[in-house]
Amino acid sequence: MDILYSSSDSYAFLTGISILSLLENNKSVDEINLYIMDNAITEINKKKLCQVADEYGRKMFFVHMPDIKSLTGQAIDTRRWNISTFGRLYMSSALPDTVHKVLNIDCDTIITDSIEPLWNIDLSGKVFGGMCECMNDRYRRNVGMKKGEPYLNGGLVFMNCDVVRKEEYEKKFTDYIAKYGSSLGYLDQDVLNGVVPIEKKVVLPMRYNVISIYYYATYEQVLKIRRSKDFYTKSEFTDSVNNPGLVHFTTCFLDGLRPWIDGNRHPYRNEFLRYKAMSPWADEAMWEDKRTTLSRLKTVFVKKAPRRFVCEVASVLHGVVVPYKNMKNMEKYRK
Repeated sequence: MDILYSSSDSYAFLTGISILSLLENNKSVDEINLYIMDNAITEINKKKLCQVADEYGRKMFFVHMPDIKSLTGQAIDTRRWNISTFGRLYMSSALPDTVHKVLNIDCDTIITDSIEPLWNIDLSGKVFGGMCECMNDRYRRNVGMKKGEPYLNGGLVFMNCDVVRKEEYEKKFTDYIAKYGSSLGYLDQDVLNGVVPIEKKVVLPMRYNVISIYYYATYEQVLKIRRSKDFYTKSEFTDSVNNPGLVHFTTCFLDGLRPWIDGNRHPYRNEFLRYKAMSPWADEAMWEDKRTTLSRLKTVFVKKAPRRFVCEVASVLHGVVVPYKNMKNMEKYRK
């Protein structure tokens, strides 16, 4: 089993905690090789990451993070994301040729179950697999997809390295980034969905990438907020939330904080803290809530306002305004 994380130094502790949870829940796997795409991780944190792997008898390797500016000829404004998120697009060239497929996992996650069933999913002839994102057709249109086609989330990417190498997909990814630059609304996620045709994608089970909003909103509310009609069934949603294989601590306007920041109330925060306590970062202090007063007031308002009203407003913002803004930004680059 080959697993890759992309990490900067500031997120190295999250990467280590996620890896520890992965190894703790997959002890029965014969072989797990861990790769870290290194975006200036300090030697201190590298030693701690290796310590986690060593304790479980697993191998860890650090691989080169590509220079996106040199590849695309421009500096990309990644806004609230880190530039290392583009790294997953170049896993196939960064990894040895002996790696035929790889699971790329975001560092802001914990793995709560065996991922062997996920690893055994057939990728023959496919480029990658991912969890279906709850998006409407406005988002699909922006990246050239047809109505109703699955737009896949980049939090967990299961990539077929052999196909990517043979069909030179990395060049296609680079060309797409160079064309749209800083207008990409969801960075590498837009690239993957915009470049890879639907017949080359695999929709993975939802339970292997359960993002934060699914714990704060009901199935109906999620569909309302994203104005989506093409998603997993309510049964799949409920089963995944109740029995996740991977919990992804994404940002969520219904909370405002994440588990490593004081004040967060995610249902799996205690699980995150349990793995933190088992890690070399056990004594590292939780982050302070450094949001502005206005941001804090917004969160308080969202929590206290009637949920139906909140969903209506969010539906306009996330279902219409955001994709429209993304479209206008991308149109500037198309000219």
